[in-house]
Amino acid sequence: MLPKSYLAFKWAVYGLVTLLLFAVQSLALNHIRVLHLTPFLYPMLPAVAAMYEGSRRGPVFALALGVVCDLLLPAPFKGFYTVVFPTIALFSAMVAENFFAPGVLCGIFVSTGGLLLSGAFRILAQLLSGGGHLALMAQTSLGETLLTLPALLVVLPAYRMVHRRCAVDY
Repeated sequence: MLPKSYLAFKWAVYGLVTLLLFAVQSLALNHIRVLHLTPFLYPMLPAVAAMYEGSRRGPVFALALGVVCDLLLPAPFKGFYTVVFPTIALFSAMVAENFFAPGVLCGIFVSTGGLLLSGAFRILAQLLSGGGHLALMAQTSLGETLLTLPALLVVLPAYRMVHRRCAVDY
């Protein structure tokens, strides 16, 4: 069992790095437009964090991140990110614990999966509300995923640094 002060410090550092990544989204990525699409970094964050932190701590981080995103971002329905981000985190932790060791290859896989899961949930919400054209929404989701994946070059080293620097050997 790790001391509470260690856990508080570790998650505070994750929170600060996440705030910096929010700034990257707001100050840089929001101004990139390719074929009327903008990179959308947020679903990548719980995916990469859970890849490093596993199926117990990753979804808790994702839940907190989802609440923050629900307060700040538009979504198909209230609580969208609070539902979707823990699902992404569970997927990522399962992949990292059973299929790939956490690292670049796993990061690419879970980030792609997280972005596509977020898009699939968004499509499902729009279809259930009676709006949208499935093929166009799927094309948009895939385009946003491809446009966002290069941001992994920033997210992966940032969260890897936190994971490694805040590790304690017991």
